[in-house]
Amino acid sequence: MSLPEARAPQQPSPRQQPWPRVDERVLGAGTSVRFAMLLFLLLAASGSMMLTVIIGLSDGDRAGCELAAGVDPDDSGFWGPAVSTTGQIHAFRYCESLWAPAPSWWQIAAWPALLAVSAALLFRLLPLWKARRGRVVPLEAADPDGELRPLLAELAATAGLSAMPRVVVDPAAGSTGAVVFGRTRRPVVCLDGGLLVTRHRDPVRFRTVLLHELAHIANRDITLTYATVAVWRVFLVLVLLPYLLLQGYWVHEALEAGNVPSLDRKVLLAAFMVALVHLARSDTLRSREVYADLTALRWGADPHGWAGGGPRDAAGPLRRALAPILEQWRTHPRLGLRQGALSDPAPLFRAASLPFFLTGAAAVLAAVHLLFHFAPYYIASSGVYLAASLVPAALVAGVAGIALWRAVAYAVLTGARVPSGIAAGAWMGAGMTAGTLLTGMGAGSAWLPERPYVLLLPVAVGAAFAWWITQCAHLWARTWRGRTLRPALLLGLGAVFLALASWFVWWQLGGAAYAGGYSMRAEGVAQWLVGRFPTTAPVRELVGAPGLTTLLPVLDTFGGTPLVALAATVLWVVPLAAWAVGPGTGALRWTPASARVPASAPVDPVPALRRVLLPGLLCGALACVALVAVQVYMHGGQPGPDARGGLYAVRYAGWTLLALAVPSALAATAAGVAAGRFGLIGCLVAAQTATLLGFAGTTALVSLDGCVEALSVFQDGCAWRPAWQVGLFPYVQLLNIASVVATLVAGAVAVGVAVVRRVRPPRSRVPRRAARPGGVPARAAVVRWRLVAGLLCTLAAGTSAIVGAVHLRVLSAVPDLTVTQRVTTQLAGVPDRPVPAGTRVRQVHAWYHLSGDGLVELATTYTIRLNAALRGVRKGDSWDSLDRRLRPVCADWGRAEVFEVIWFRVPDRSAQADWHALGAWAGQGSRRCLQGLDARDVPAVMEALRELDAAGRCAATANARIDTVLRAGGRAGTFRPPAKGITCNRLVQP
Repeated sequence: MSLPEARAPQQPSPRQQPWPRVDERVLGAGTSVRFAMLLFLLLAASGSMMLTVIIGLSDGDRAGCELAAGVDPDDSGFWGPAVSTTGQIHAFRYCESLWAPAPSWWQIAAWPALLAVSAALLFRLLPLWKARRGRVVPLEAADPDGELRPLLAELAATAGLSAMPRVVVDPAAGSTGAVVFGRTRRPVVCLDGGLLVTRHRDPVRFRTVLLHELAHIANRDITLTYATVAVWRVFLVLVLLPYLLLQGYWVHEALEAGNVPSLDRKVLLAAFMVALVHLARSDTLRSREVYADLTALRWGADPHGWAGGGPRDAAGPLRRALAPILEQWRTHPRLGLRQGALSDPAPLFRAASLPFFLTGAAAVLAAVHLLFHFAPYYIASSGVYLAASLVPAALVAGVAGIALWRAVAYAVLTGARVPSGIAAGAWMGAGMTAGTLLTGMGAGSAWLPERPYVLLLPVAVGAAFAWWITQCAHLWARTWRGRTLRPALLLGLGAVFLALASWFVWWQLGGAAYAGGYSMRAEGVAQWLVGRFPTTAPVRELVGAPGLTTLLPVLDTFGGTPLVALAATVLWVVPLAAWAVGPGTGALRWTPASARVPASAPVDPVPALRRVLLPGLLCGALACVALVAVQVYMHGGQPGPDARGGLYAVRYAGWTLLALAVPSALAATAAGVAAGRFGLIGCLVAAQTATLLGFAGTTALVSLDGCVEALSVFQDGCAWRPAWQVGLFPYVQLLNIASVVATLVAGAVAVGVAVVRRVRPPRSRVPRRAARPGGVPARAAVVRWRLVAGLLCTLAAGTSAIVGAVHLRVLSAVPDLTVTQRVTTQLAGVPDRPVPAGTRVRQVHAWYHLSGDGLVELATTYTIRLNAALRGVRKGDSWDSLDRRLRPVCADWGRAEVFEVIWFRVPDRSAQADWHALGAWAGQGSRRCLQGLDARDVPAVMEALRELDAAGRCAATANARIDTVLRAGGRAGTFRPPAKGITCNRLVQP
């Protein structure tokens, strides 16, 4: 926050510009939000990185739990290890609680709190250190005659400061600059000694320097700047240093073991964090320097005596080639940029690529750090994922949204072509991809996920978001009739915030997993569908259904993502509200009087509201007709009441979705052609209108199902049954999916229309007259279309409220580990990939010595007790005596049925087959034994005892197999071979 001494050449006065000068304060600078993102990233990273240090220094054996779960340590992928652990989540959580417990709550909260407290203390000490005695002297000591005090008071009054800041002098500094530090409420202005020497010789320079520094105070730059400096320095010492020391210790261990350490992702992540924070902070500080220049210029600083801050423009060819790269690392902009901004502040309104890239990367890093901080070990619910995404989504919406709105406002005010924002958004998406790669999300320990092409999706999504923001901002800028554009800006940023939050949740839950190899078995999907759509039909009819294993799981992730329907709704309701306001006559009120668009400037016409609503309404009616046709078609193949789930219900949901998607595509095409420059939001409004009306028709048809025999699908009798309560109709999930599909269809159509318009530009046409003589019918038509828009917004809000109420219950629920384990095993199967013999020995050893030996010992104890109880039976014993001997043993054997739940599957196929048979025989025999004892049924009890004896045999053979594997690998095993001739009967029919 200083202004160096370099003299600037004469600059043209702002009054000489051919276009009106635009106030750089339009819609705010947005630099405060960028500082807030850096502060949040550092706080989130401090908790996450220090948890890594705490876990790394603990004596836990999480790697052993992974080995016991059957994870191959040489498998650097994501999906295989994830299925092995998630498919046995009960056992994995139990193992971690014993051998790698999660840090205590105070350890989780300590480091962010310590970072905040230390940064606050350093923030207080920095001004004292800068203004320490021996370095600076009070102004009175350097100005004993008091000549400067009235001049400084005059300049402070010009700057609008309520109080005169404290002024000190650095007599040892021979330069002619100044610096301001401290806090916004208690600033300190430090003048270089050379500046006081030249104040009589160059009073213009003296006045310009002081106005620049006072501008920093008026712009409230000081507190955020030095708070960021304090947090960053404390982060380097308290977090980054211990983190890198731990990584260095691990490298040292690898070298001592004779291994060559590889480039670790954690080290690269730390280096990227340092570069990201420095680049983002430097870019923000450069912007604030230019803003201070322009503020001083507005207060009367003479442009002819201006001095540029920072480095001068490069002179040699090599320096000129490297200048753009070196410029990004400096905290002061180059001289040419500062001088040019005095006459034209266009660089401040440009959506540059580097800030957008850094914003996308920072958002992903912050979300992942925060998620790991919230849930270092256990599986998080969708509510936790959403909570970890809210603040990053809000900050990205603020940083990127304000930058793009400013670019659009500048284009509207100067009559320039409005930028599309696609390139800037693509860079933001590239930053998201870089953050995903560096955090290893969806890639495991590998550098690239199994499906790397999926990483292009964030780039496309970032471009789409930026395209939507610029078109929405352009529309609101052309229609908003208020005195300031900020209410419209806040409305648009709120819509972007909801959409980004949903995107981050889906990307972490579904997108990154799919990139990492997310796949499902056909049999598993079929069983999963039968669980959702109960039916008596055989499961095999679902296995061969086309598209089920690839399409349905992906669509289901959309249906389960929180807020997705609300996000899709606001993306078309907010532009529709701008269209409903409609362009008025005369100059826009939010534009300052000094910045009116020249009459000769090209203006993009705003299409009439009916041109985007009419296609949506007509295609919505078409969707209702298509849905009636679907009802008739499904009724023709209606099975019996017990078989109306399964593939029948899946087909009905699929045909319903198709009947909504095709009309929405037609509506988007018609509206995209009519909307011109506003093609994307026109496509969204039309497509979502058609989908909304079609889904309203679906709600009515399903709720009244059975009232018209030819249209009945699930019901046989007429009654009002709300669609969201019909078990075989996934109402909320289908609404989410339909809204997402309509959004994707609208985006694809908008891209196609934009490409066609670029290849074959439309011919210019003379616009029709907007009104008949008198204009009354035209005004009435506008009112009617505004009423239609209001009804659509109300219907969309009501539908989103229903979905939101359902998701509130889902978000507040704690993840059911049993359901998670069952669904994962059902869909993905049990991973049994071949591994080297040495790895198999390590897996079996971890399984046995972490807790498996206790279960083997327990099963052996049950066998011994059962044999002892049977040997104690004497001929002529009463039934009560027999019951007292056998009932405790039979009840204890029932515990062996859950051995596969509370502990992992044995990581050896043969031993696991015997171990599984042990649980099956034990559970079946225990139940039959207790039932036989209750019924005093001697044959049933004898049969049950034989089953329990079979369970004991399987325990012995599983034990022997484990012992054989461990001995072959040179490990200590059980060394309890079973009696000769004992075998396990694995053919169990429970």
